[in-house]
Amino acid sequence: MNINIELFRRYKPDKKVQIIMELTEDELLAITPATVTRIIKEAGTRLYKSSRNKRLWIPDQFRTGNHWNSSFNGIELIKGKLYVSLYVQYSNTDTDTDATYNEFFSRGDYRGHICYEDRYGNPHTDYYTYTPSDKARALRSLLLTYVQRKYKSYYDKKKAEQENAD
Repeated sequence: MNINIELFRRYKPDKKVQIIMELTEDELLAITPATVTRIIKEAGTRLYKSSRNKRLWIPDQFRTGNHWNSSFNGIELIKGKLYVSLYVQYSNTDTDTDATYNEFFSRGDYRGHICYEDRYGNPHTDYYTYTPSDKARALRSLLLTYVQRKYKSYYDKKKAEQENAD
C-alpha cells in the first residue's frame, strides 16, 4: 500500500486512522517530503499572522520520542523547506532544537547533538539518537495528528453524539 496516495483518498476519517495504524515501519518510512509538505499545508497553522510558513504541532496524546532524552514536537514548513522540531533534555536542563527533514529522516539512525557551556565556561556536548523505529513512530504520530486536525468537525460531531447517547 502506498500511503502517499491512500492518505489523500476519500475515506472516512476512521478508515484513515485504521490504515495509519496498520502501516509497517517500512511503509511509514516511505512517506515522501512532498506528502509531508501537503499535510502541513492542509492541516498546519501559520507561524505568523501574514506568513506562508506553517507548523504542524503534535499534541501530547500523539507525541513520541526516542524513549530516552528527546521527543518529536512537530514539523515546520519554512520558506518551502521542511524542519523537524525536537525537544531534548540533557544534563540538568532542556531545549528545543530543529533538524532538516531530509537529514532527520535519512536511512539509518539519526544522531543529533547539543553543544553548550556549563556555568564555569567549560564546553560540553550531549547526544540524542533516533532509530528507524523511532522515526516511524514519529511519522505515525504526524499522520494521526493530520487526520485529527483535518477532520476536527467529524470528531467533534461524533463526540457530541456519544455524549447525547449517555
